[in-house]
Amino acid sequence: MGIIVAVIIAVILGYILPDNIIARGTAIFFGLCASAFLPMYTLGLYWKSATKAGAISGLLTGTLVTVFWYLFIHKAEAVPLGICKMLFGQDVLISRMPWPVVDPVLIALPLAIIVTVAVSLFTKRPEDKHLSGCFKGIK
Repeated sequence: MGIIVAVIIAVILGYILPDNIIARGTAIFFGLCASAFLPMYTLGLYWKSATKAGAISGLLTGTLVTVFWYLFIHKAEAVPLGICKMLFGQDVLISRMPWPVVDPVLIALPLAIIVTVAVSLFTKRPEDKHLSGCFKGIK
């Protein structure tokens, strides 16, 4: 029932909202997911020193930087939302080119990777017994 209601709401909103809202919403969603989950997923699979604290830190960094960038820097979203204008009296915090048109994933993804690696290096690694089972058969 919940899925049916969600689909009906999505179809209604698709007709009411501007033509490009589906493409823009999808781009925002995938950018947020890439910044939040890609560093911990990739490092968790291919780097034995990745830690839970590193993964959580990277997830939070990717999410928060992406949301901040959409609300206060990226002109295509910041201007229609108006939060930056309401709080600071200007459309975007950085109006000098190219920053208002730089996609958040270009900023948030590298930061999330750096934070994941840095926190993992400063926190306790999982036990070797656990890691050997996780990486069994992988050279």
